[in-house]
Amino acid sequence: MSQNKKTALIIGAGPAGLIAAINAAQNACRVIVFEQQNQTGLKLLASGGGRCNLTNTLDVPQLAAAFGRQGRFTLKALNLLPPEKLREFFAAHDVETEITDGFHIFPKSGHARDILSVLLNLCKDLNIEIKTSCKVENLIIENNQLKGIQTEKAKVYGEYVLIAGGGKGYPKLGGDGGAYLLAEQAGHKINAALPALVGLRCMEEWPGHCTGISFEKVTASLDLPKYRKNICQGELLFTHHGVSGPAIIDLAGDVSRLLIKTHEIPLKINLFPEKNHDEWLSLFRKQQEESGKKQITNILSPYIPKALAAEFCELANISPETKMAELKAEARNKLASLLGSFTLTIKGTDGWDKAMLTHGGVALKKINPDTLESRLLPGLFFAGEVLDLQGPCGGYNLQWAFASGTLAGSNLK
Repeated sequence: MSQNKKTALIIGAGPAGLIAAINAAQNACRVIVFEQQNQTGLKLLASGGGRCNLTNTLDVPQLAAAFGRQGRFTLKALNLLPPEKLREFFAAHDVETEITDGFHIFPKSGHARDILSVLLNLCKDLNIEIKTSCKVENLIIENNQLKGIQTEKAKVYGEYVLIAGGGKGYPKLGGDGGAYLLAEQAGHKINAALPALVGLRCMEEWPGHCTGISFEKVTASLDLPKYRKNICQGELLFTHHGVSGPAIIDLAGDVSRLLIKTHEIPLKINLFPEKNHDEWLSLFRKQQEESGKKQITNILSPYIPKALAAEFCELANISPETKMAELKAEARNKLASLLGSFTLTIKGTDGWDKAMLTHGGVALKKINPDTLESRLLPGLFFAGEVLDLQGPCGGYNLQWAFASGTLAGSNLK
């Protein structure tokens, strides 16, 4: 081994950490990866329901914009490894990807394990050492210089340390926030870590009576002055305690932050964005003329399941057995309003156990976006979810993990 070979110590064996390790090893670094779980890539294996939505079809400016006001920070990394290059990377190692619906990109096999296997095989080919069941407890900093890391068992020295330990989501898969403590040792500020990409719980009981009912294309927004324009679209699922699905979980980060100050947050949901209030009223009037003897729930059955129709009838103060001909104007108007949009009162989220992402993390101000190196402690780098950058559901966050890992790893040389 060359005496001039530098050592890179990577904390976290998820997508950001592993691809960073590969890039560092290709730069002729000696690389050691430390993973506190007993196996690598557990969260990656669980992503996309085990199918791994690794990216999407957006271009770099659109991807960056999806990360909000801090999105500019992502540009260097995303330009280095945009979606098309990420797909080419896996295709070069015999894992083809496909666009499933004109937007989301998955491995063709439908197996997240194929993505992880590429990373682990490359690590093996590059003689990268991966230590599992090995928790990093401290950075070794002497005279304001980074010297290495302290694990539960030993001190390990190296010129570079890259923190890619993720956030606090899915604690069973390794999310414990330990990476934040390491960043703090170097003087970095940690913005409050809160659950994101997670289901929401409401005060109303009726959604629990509709558990399992889903809709493919709804719109949802927080019915508050500063948030009404942030309209999320996609699938909605009624749960035991409230609502979930892509249209809902994209709002969870904002909800978590708002819940610090308030206990009730109005969530506006439209199950049929293509139909307005007047169109529902027109439909009801027509059905009263043509099918007056039919029960309301049967009239609504082409649009919503009977269980939900019954709940809407209750909310409109009418019996589900009411016949269309008996439907008064006030009840008709109320039903049309509910079908046009309804509001739930959110009181909480499903919490860390089900959170797919962390809202918050290491503040970006003291990190160089061109290299992802700390501005406070030379030789310390960051990648992935540990940073205070969050994208919506739909491949954004895995794309960031791969791109940020590639950028940080390419600067370990």
